[in-house]
Amino acid sequence: MCGIIGSTGKKASLIDLIEGLGRLEYRGYDSAGIAVISDLSKLERLRAVDGTASLALLDELSKGINGVYSAGIGHTRWATHGRVTTENAHPHFDCTGNIAIVHNGIVENFRELKEELANAGHVFTSQTDTEVIAHLLENYLKEGANLTSAVSLAMTQLRGAMAIVAIDVNDPQTIVACKRMAPLIVGSGNEVNFVASDVPAILGKADTFYQVGDNQVVVVSPEEISLYDLSGNQLELSKIDVEWDLDAAVRGGFHDFMSKEIFEQSNSVRDTLLGRMNPDGEIILDEMRLKIDDLQEINKIFIVGCGTSYHAGMVAKYAIEHWTRLPVELDISSEFRYRDPVVDSQTLVIGVSQSGETLDTMAAMHEASLLGAKTLVVSNVMGSSMARAADAVLYTRAGPEIGVAATKTHTSQIVALLLLALYLAQVRHNLQLSEVGEIFSELQLLPPKIDQILETNDKIASVAQSMVDVKRFYFIGRQIGYPVALEGALKLKEISYLPAEGYPAGELKHGPIAMIDADAVVFGIATRTRLWEKTISNIEEVKVRGAKVVMIVNSGDDASSSLGDLAFEVPQTHPLLAGVLDVIPLQLFAYHLSIALGNDVDRPRNLAKTVTVE
Repeated sequence: MCGIIGSTGKKASLIDLIEGLGRLEYRGYDSAGIAVISDLSKLERLRAVDGTASLALLDELSKGINGVYSAGIGHTRWATHGRVTTENAHPHFDCTGNIAIVHNGIVENFRELKEELANAGHVFTSQTDTEVIAHLLENYLKEGANLTSAVSLAMTQLRGAMAIVAIDVNDPQTIVACKRMAPLIVGSGNEVNFVASDVPAILGKADTFYQVGDNQVVVVSPEEISLYDLSGNQLELSKIDVEWDLDAAVRGGFHDFMSKEIFEQSNSVRDTLLGRMNPDGEIILDEMRLKIDDLQEINKIFIVGCGTSYHAGMVAKYAIEHWTRLPVELDISSEFRYRDPVVDSQTLVIGVSQSGETLDTMAAMHEASLLGAKTLVVSNVMGSSMARAADAVLYTRAGPEIGVAATKTHTSQIVALLLLALYLAQVRHNLQLSEVGEIFSELQLLPPKIDQILETNDKIASVAQSMVDVKRFYFIGRQIGYPVALEGALKLKEISYLPAEGYPAGELKHGPIAMIDADAVVFGIATRTRLWEKTISNIEEVKVRGAKVVMIVNSGDDASSSLGDLAFEVPQTHPLLAGVLDVIPLQLFAYHLSIALGNDVDRPRNLAKTVTVE
């Protein structure tokens, strides 16, 4: 997830570009860059690679550039292909230095395109997928196309979800952009027109905003904004009504970052899946630095993590063991290195950390390395300390998560770990490629199913508001439902400060059932996974003791719904993928109850986003 801005017109200025990037920095803060066509019809580019300080550095560097330009584009990067380096920072140029491109998304077929272009004599200066777009445009322009038709032709060759924005010194006042399943809007102002990833980037600078649809090409000049389909047919612009102030706009119109991030989960899961299967039907993990021979020799796996990351690892344990038949042990990171773990060179230790900087997990991974184990990190931050130190890394692509209570990074972690499980089963020949393909297809169906759950937000909010006086909550589930129950309880504790406990449903009669009475609310995770019948029996046990029961059930499963006082529905999926969907109603419930209690959901008391102390 990256941030894009561009402007052209008499009043286009570097200030607008850099301020706009500052408002988009939540979309990516690995690096930042700008490219402008100067009054000498020459491309000038500045790029800064200094993490969250990149924009300040870019602002300082830009003072050496004439503030007047014909057209300019800017980008703040959330790296996916290529390390965080100046060479990989956007904007990217073609061979002639006449074309500049910025890009949000993933070019799924960039390897084959890059090979073709390299064979044709193009010279690449980065490891990114983005650069192939600049060279494709160069080819089409050499063949006589203008920038608009070149962008249209290029989009027909590019696979994946993306937004691209291009400028050309031979058409110095024009910006051409196109999108497919990625955010992009345009705006008009006083003698300046804009293109941007999101409204916040140009709020207060543009006075009219327009939507860009999928596979539509928008041409922005100082005088007008025009919209076309990929065949060149002109389309009508569709206005966007914007009633936000700037603070709300940075949150995309949401009340807070947590709700925004809950509603971004279909996109974050989709992005985590992009480019993970090649045309031969094989799972590919670009960042996998371990050799296949190494993975085939593994005879045991450890997963270590803290809090929400630990719960994602619990979900993954079921899938890894089922698909690979390898034993998996789970450890709380802070306990792993102190219990004298039995690992060796045939052990794979997987560390799960949103930030890649969690001290407990970092220390656990360091201990595993000292003991000779192979290490792999699942992280949401490109170039994090853990990612650099591990033998291999698998990045989630959830984008920056501002809210302290993890939501979109949790579901993205589960999806990334499921991809890893499939990859291990593939290279160890536990599953046929056809089986891998079938499960991957189910993974690809998760984003629209997430959207279906989010459509029930109002119902869940109403239920939460009715429970503001409840003082005790319990969450129960079996197999995949157990980590879902733990995560549901954790979310509620984190932001509502109410007692909430998660249990394996079969353990109720071994102690926890003593706490169940008419004052308790019990959430039962009862989707149609492997142990559904046993879970239903456990739910009956709490119901007869007077507790109010809220069921998490599959859509249309009246038999399960009827056992509870209330039910939240989720679509059916492969049983081992259910942890991605079943947790979302619990996130929404915790959020709405916390809001009803008057709490600050983005900054819960006593908690920090990244734990860097032991």
